[in-house]
Amino acid sequence: MTKRFENQYYIFGAMLLAVGDILALLLFTFFGTMEHQMDSGFVEIWNITFPFMVAWILSGVITGAYRNKAYSTMTQAAIGALKTTVLALPAGLVIRYFLYDKPASWSFALASLIFILLFLTLWRWAYTWLIRNI
Repeated sequence: MTKRFENQYYIFGAMLLAVGDILALLLFTFFGTMEHQMDSGFVEIWNITFPFMVAWILSGVITGAYRNKAYSTMTQAAIGALKTTVLALPAGLVIRYFLYDKPASWSFALASLIFILLFLTLWRWAYTWLIRNI
């Protein structure tokens, strides 16, 4: 495999992983709005999720969540999701506060931590399995 092909493969893989991360966050928000009987149109889902998407992508770059090693094994995928979630959630809550003037309660922060970690870990396990088995 040539170096150029490896770089293109890596960039494509990182972009696919990031798109999946965003979709997992949108899905988390969709289920949350349904559970709380909130308006769950695409614009509302997008606006609720946006601060966390920004925080997740930036945190993923910082934690190395888009490097090959981050999805080399199922354990690495789970560790990467955990590291990124721990960094991204507080950042997302701060961005949410500044964008929408909505402070977060402890219960919201804890539920978000648990379920974002769950959704992103499941997605990253699926991605890791697919990459390793295709």
